Formats: sequence, structure tokens, C-alpha cells
Amino acid sequence: MTTKKTTDSSRDRIVDAALELFAENGYDRTPISAIAKRADVAQGLLYRYYSGKEALLREIIQTRFADMQHTVDIDPYAELPEKLEVYLTNVVKSIKENTRFWSLFYGMRGQPILEQVLGQEYKEIQNQIITSLATFFDPRGAHSDHTEAIVLFSIVDGICMNYIVSNTDDYPIEEIIECIISKYR
Repeated sequence: MTTKKTTDSSRDRIVDAALELFAENGYDRTPISAIAKRADVAQGLLYRYYSGKEALLREIIQTRFADMQHTVDIDPYAELPEKLEVYLTNVVKSIKENTRFWSLFYGMRGQPILEQVLGQEYKEIQNQIITSLATFFDPRGAHSDHTEAIVLFSIVDGICMNYIVSNTDDYPIEEIIECIISKYR
């Protein structure tokens, strides 16, 4: 059991160090040696768990996206405003609790490395979230509701990106979210 705890602890430290350094310095400007040093592990141990920076980045992103998919796990019988309130509250909570990750993600968007690391996976996850959002509007997910879900997803994505880019507590994210919810009451 101690070995499993040590392994998990080492892996967690490596992932945390990678996320910190990628967010601080950028993916391209972060060498594996710096990640190992920040995680306080030997470089060989890092390579035992991960084949390189791409594998680390993939794990960081996949973990956060898996967390984001839970933002749409909402009571299907709730009314639309309640569904939106729960979803948007979950999104805001994720953004605030994982600012480093979202800063890294939004900073990397549009860069070839993101496509290289994730391939179609990001689009698939995005489509799963949009499909879930469509059921908010109509449990059958009719085409017009799918379009409405894309609009909602895009609005929320833009709000989150602006929150991260503003890098300030003054960004009125809660007021903006309340404004969105009020439009569906």
C-alpha cells in the first residue's frame, strides 16, 4: 500500500509541477528537467510514468475535461432555468478552482500542439457537452435545440475565456451568469 501511495504522490507532484510550469512559462519553454526539479523527483522517474511533455499535457487536459463533462450531469426533470443555474454554477466553480489549467488551455488554443496532443478528442468532448446541453432545451435533443446548445456553449466558453484573460477578481462572472439564466425564465 505504501508503494501505491508513493507512486500516486509522485505522479501527482509531477502533474502539478507540469501544470504550474506550463501555465507560468508556456508549454514550449518548459523542459522536462524543470518539471522533475519542481516535482522533486528524478528525471528518470518522470519518464517512467510519462513518455514526455506531450503525455503529461494529455493527462492534464484529459483529467480536466473529464471533470468538465460532469458539469452537465443534471436532473433531467428540472426546469430549464434550474438546469442552467446548476450547469453555469458548476462551470464557474471549475474555472475558479482550476484557474491555472484554464489559463494554460485558453493560452494554447489554436496552437498546433493542442491539436497534436488531443487530435479529435477535444471536438468529441465538446460535442458530448453540447449534446447534453441540447437535452436541457428538449429531452429529445431536436436540431433547433442542438443549435441553441451550441450558442449557449459558445457564450459560456467566451465568458470563461474572458474571465481567465482578465486575470482579475473584478470580472463580473456571477452577474453575467445570472443575466444568462434570467433570459430563460
